[in-house]
Amino acid sequence: MTKNVATLIGLSAILLWSLMAGLIKKVSMLLGADLGITLVYSCSALLVLLIFKLPNLRKISKKYLFLGTLLFCGYELSFAFAIAYAENAQQSIEVNIIHYLWPSLMVMAFILVQELKFSIWVIFGLLLSIIGIIYIQTGESGLDLNQVIENFKSNPISYILALAAAIIWSIYCVITKKMSEGNNPISIFFIFTAIILWIKFLWVEELLVPSLNLITTLYIVSAGLAVGLGYAAWNIGIMRGNITILVAATYCSPILSSLSAMLILQTDLSVSFWKGTCMVIVGSFICWIATNWNLIKRASI
Repeated sequence: MTKNVATLIGLSAILLWSLMAGLIKKVSMLLGADLGITLVYSCSALLVLLIFKLPNLRKISKKYLFLGTLLFCGYELSFAFAIAYAENAQQSIEVNIIHYLWPSLMVMAFILVQELKFSIWVIFGLLLSIIGIIYIQTGESGLDLNQVIENFKSNPISYILALAAAIIWSIYCVITKKMSEGNNPISIFFIFTAIILWIKFLWVEELLVPSLNLITTLYIVSAGLAVGLGYAAWNIGIMRGNITILVAATYCSPILSSLSAMLILQTDLSVSFWKGTCMVIVGSFICWIATNWNLIKRASI
């Protein structure tokens, strides 16, 4: 597989990701958080297993297999339940934007492992993204920290899980880039995630055969496709593709994801939400420009 093909596959993940938040929330509204997410990720695990089969474990670093599985499962559980536990459709979209701090955090992580050069503009970009998150919570009333605290108190678990997801995913991307050596054990990651979800579900819920109509089944399969194919494509992209192009392209994700979730969940979003989302995107983009400025200058000559 050439680098350009791998990059294109990685870019397709962004389109699939844009559907995830809305579809996961819709399934959790129809079936409940625990059962809905468990069925979605079981579907994803089956799909990924059919496409990629089981990897040759002898070729994969045991350290990467352990850390990758741990981080991937932690991220998926944090992200999915952050969306599912949101009190309503609008809050699920707001929580999803917090999760999109990960591009800025990923740049910081690559700087820490000396894959990218530090620039003071990275700090500025990260702060702008955080201000955008706060602005989404406070709206036109200004950066009122008391209102942010009140919003957090209304549903702390969703906000904490969304922030945890952003941090974990940024670390996962760095670990995969540095330790995978071109191997893609994504099927193992998904199988373990599905197993953990079933254990959690059976631990807290009584096992009953759900009544699934055609619409609910279509939502489950659609969410499973978006999740499974999305992360499978991203793994190929960051392992074999152009990481600079992929990171730059992720800055479209918050708007695409919010638009699709708004349509799927049939809710309206305020002007302040879109302003805050743009701040998050611009902040992330500043991080990318700051660490790739020399490459941009060479390309323009």
